[in-house]
Amino acid sequence: MSSNVFTNYKQWLNDQTMPKGRRAVILSSLDLFSRQGYDGTSTAQIAQHADVSQATIFKYFKTKQDLLMEIIKPMINNLAPVFRDDFFSKLNEHNGLQEIVHFVVFDRYKFLKENAAAFQILLSEIMTNETVRAMFFDLVRQSQSVIFNSALNKMVEDKLVRPGLTLVDLARTIIGQLITYFLQRNFITAIPTDETADLKRIEDLIIHAVRP
Repeated sequence: MSSNVFTNYKQWLNDQTMPKGRRAVILSSLDLFSRQGYDGTSTAQIAQHADVSQATIFKYFKTKQDLLMEIIKPMINNLAPVFRDDFFSKLNEHNGLQEIVHFVVFDRYKFLKENAAAFQILLSEIMTNETVRAMFFDLVRQSQSVIFNSALNKMVEDKLVRPGLTLVDLARTIIGQLITYFLQRNFITAIPTDETADLKRIEDLIIHAVRP
């Protein structure tokens, strides 16, 4: 696949030049892996979902693991760095605790929502797959200078948050709230939700937790 950067996995995939069968297999795997898990999805199910034969799958991918990595690698190598740089560039245009937290909550949830299937797969594999976990932590290490030069760290240095709170503490508070809500929306569908009101509530909870 092309290494061009992208902002939405499915949109990017549909823009790539590749055989129709290969694209169908990847899109079906993305859907099934996100809903059923990697281990819970067979190549027979992928073939049926993609309306191709299992032989077509193995024509393009030697193993199911190769197919999984074909989904994961572009996410880590392309999507994540592009969104990281775009996010921190926009973040640094904001000032003050309320404004910064509001931007982070709404912008990052939009990112999670637009790439829900891909993120669900990535999150699951980070927890269970050593290769994917190592790739992800390499990305985190490569991102440290960007993060420490961001408005989030400046907010800590300027004491806009309570004393003793570090950048890691702040990031953990925000990320924890967003991922928990993302998982609730995607896996606990019986709970009634009002997305805008919920995100505003998350914003208020974060500010209450970190402000001086």
